[in-house]
Amino acid sequence: TADAEAVAPLIKTRKYEEMFSPVPGIRVRFQDAGHILGAAIVELLIEENGLTTKLVFSGDIGRPNQLLIEDPSSVREADYLFMESTYGNRNHKGEQESLDELAEAIAYSYANGEKVVIPAFAVERTQEILYSLHLLLQAGKLPKDMPVYLDSPLAIKATEIFHRYHDYLDGATQDILKNGGDPLRLPNLKMSTSTADSIRINETQEAAIVISASGMCNAGRIKHHLRHNLWKTGASVVFVGFQAEGTPGRRIVDGAKKIRIFNEDIAVAAKVYTINGFSAHAGQDQLLAWLQNFQSKTMQVFLVHGEFSAQEHLAGLIRERFGLSVAIPEYLEEIVLKTGKPFEEIKPAAEASPEINLPPLWADLKTKLDEVGGKMEKFASLPGARQAEIAELLRQAAAGIEKIKKSGEQ
Repeated sequence: TADAEAVAPLIKTRKYEEMFSPVPGIRVRFQDAGHILGAAIVELLIEENGLTTKLVFSGDIGRPNQLLIEDPSSVREADYLFMESTYGNRNHKGEQESLDELAEAIAYSYANGEKVVIPAFAVERTQEILYSLHLLLQAGKLPKDMPVYLDSPLAIKATEIFHRYHDYLDGATQDILKNGGDPLRLPNLKMSTSTADSIRINETQEAAIVISASGMCNAGRIKHHLRHNLWKTGASVVFVGFQAEGTPGRRIVDGAKKIRIFNEDIAVAAKVYTINGFSAHAGQDQLLAWLQNFQSKTMQVFLVHGEFSAQEHLAGLIRERFGLSVAIPEYLEEIVLKTGKPFEEIKPAAEASPEINLPPLWADLKTKLDEVGGKMEKFASLPGARQAEIAELLRQAAAGIEKIKKSGEQ
């Protein structure tokens, strides 16, 4: 916290499209990335040895026509482009189709008297979901007696920032605000700021919508809401954003029958909806449409910020459609850029394999196992919840030893 507070006075703000020079020989301009509030494409012009080289960093490119946010700005020239590729291998559903699917999830859980659980990122995604619920309410597809809980202190604060900086929102949203409307305030919206508020949500026996973080279900209050609702057949879980590999959200989306939350195996019986049409990232066709604005025929493209399968797919489309050179840098790889010449790749050095001595490790493990075995009577007197945690740790240890045994059999 102290480090963050020390940095704050050093931050300087710049407007979109304003050219500035942080140091001699370098000029910078931010353009609206159309992703989340304040997100920027960075244009970097470097003067060296009488030559000017232009680098463009796309950052996260937004989805055109999304609620609240302006469309991404276009850039026409660059020598080197570092471009995101999150959805390089697939497109999103359309806006209306996404709204209809959200309405379907609401109708399903409302009819069953259960909850609609929406894991959502605190910034932009939460606000777009609130806006979407506003539209469904206007269309008569959100029951007026169905409460909407925003259970994320960070998302609540972020929503306040959207209100404070409404000049940066798109024209349609500003028109609504000027006419006295507010798409981010619902008549049935309840803000849950405290832990006690959050706990009470799952104590209520009512159909409700719960928006909570984190968006990938790997932290935050959303884990409690999944623990209380994922196993209920009438409930629904609506994913409205990207789910990275290895996250609980990704496992649910991929069809897991159960997931582990707080050392418990929770069955997945709720109806699962995946609505990528709410993503703040451009889909494949939208990425290519943004790239098409560039007029530089010799521009070198580097694909970053995406899973390798998405990067490979997008790279092939860019080469085929635009005839541009595309590279996918490796983790920790260095690139040397020289204007008018091919770039130089410096691959990360392979790490030397550490010397491994197994017998001492085994002897140490045996000693620890003997120590644990000697404490079984003491463990038996602990509270049930603590015994359950120890039992889970023992099961994990046994699974690890089983893997070791199989390695020796190969």
